[in-house]
Amino acid sequence: MLIRIGSALIGIPVFIMFLYLGNIYLAGFIFALIILGSFEFKRLIGNSCNTLDISSVLIGELIFILGILYNWQNWLSLGIGVTFLSSLLIMLKNYPKVKINVISLNLLNLLYVGWTLVHILLIRNLHQGFLLLLLLFIIIWATDTGAYFTGRFLGKNKLAPQISPKKTIEGAIGGLISSVICAIIFVSFYKIIPVPFVILIAIIISTMGQIGDLIESSFKRFVGIKDSGNIIPGHGGILDRFDSTITTAPILYYILILLHNWGGYFG
Repeated sequence: MLIRIGSALIGIPVFIMFLYLGNIYLAGFIFALIILGSFEFKRLIGNSCNTLDISSVLIGELIFILGILYNWQNWLSLGIGVTFLSSLLIMLKNYPKVKINVISLNLLNLLYVGWTLVHILLIRNLHQGFLLLLLLFIIIWATDTGAYFTGRFLGKNKLAPQISPKKTIEGAIGGLISSVICAIIFVSFYKIIPVPFVILIAIIISTMGQIGDLIESSFKRFVGIKDSGNIIPGHGGILDRFDSTITTAPILYYILILLHNWGGYFG
């Protein structure tokens, strides 16, 4: 626990610093996270395809980053297309050692790690992007903390025992309530979103964040490992730490776009 707290005390300020700096600094930081996360994902699915070559995935993710950084219109389709076509070439070049499932696994890696996490950059580019990202991570962290303590002291009913035996329904509800309270407190100081909207956002993000946690746990349960990596002392790997962000960053971004289109927020 002390190692976990120490890592958080060091890591969170560094992470917030990059969120604040934005631009190429945040892009480089997110790309580093994505690279590490992609290699962790390769390790997770290694039992299914131990000859997996993810060089095409990294190229696609670099296109995502550069496309957002330099405002390319078709960065998404270009990144997916390059990964798809280069995966086909890798399969043909190494046939029959590399099988056809390399294509689907590479695309899954690209979307699960790369496409999801680049939404941090997309949110940062919005009006008040730094504060919106702070709101996102406050909701995620409040959910984790609330779920942990509520589950520890009040948890009785298992949430998903086959995937994550320690998680409870009471903990999930406690995390949800904590996230809503913290989100309301945050926007009472920084009036970036009206309170009714932030309550809805907190409920959606907290719920989807906990689902993202279960999704990553199911990957680990499937291959029989405890953590996706060990790069963060006390926390495991990049996917362990950003499992909730993977499912929530895209959702928050598109909620914000809808709010902008409907009500003129974040113009």
